[in-house]
Amino acid sequence: MITKGDIVKQTISSLKKRLSENDNILQIQANSGYVYNATCTFNAPASDTDIHNFEKETGYVLPSDYKEFLKLTDGCRLFDDVNYGGEAIFYSLDMIRQAIDKNRNDEGFEDHYEIAYIYQDNIVINSKLVSQQKANYLFWKDHIDQLKDSEPLRMNFELWLDRFIMCQGEKFWWWPIYTASNYYDL
Repeated sequence: MITKGDIVKQTISSLKKRLSENDNILQIQANSGYVYNATCTFNAPASDTDIHNFEKETGYVLPSDYKEFLKLTDGCRLFDDVNYGGEAIFYSLDMIRQAIDKNRNDEGFEDHYEIAYIYQDNIVINSKLVSQQKANYLFWKDHIDQLKDSEPLRMNFELWLDRFIMCQGEKFWWWPIYTASNYYDL
């Protein structure tokens, strides 16, 4: 039986294995046939003490699957183009603290905190939903929107992470917006 956090561990482990087998370079085929070489950079893991201190200091609850991610890497960068860089940044606990401080004046701030910046979108956890043991606690918002404007992703972190890595860094949560009727106009 799969438990929360197992998919995070397997997903990160498999990505690291693919990287190590290819001199830390992945060839990515992105949208519209664009192909590039990418790197991924992982931070040192967070300790149980680091995670406990974060929750105690901020008052925010971290979901169990996200804690497993932090224990593997306290933030990372995924699918950076070796020539141009990238914008798939998963925040460390310190970066989350900085984002919390930056967003203190946002309406709706008290229940949400940002955990990643993905090509001008923020990935957001709703701490209140985590506290209520709700399975679908992950949201997204445009980086200039307030936290209260976050849109539900209808999933948890590990499901989102697994899909994000399977899609090689593409913003799959935008796919339903594009149809054959509007794709070429957007």
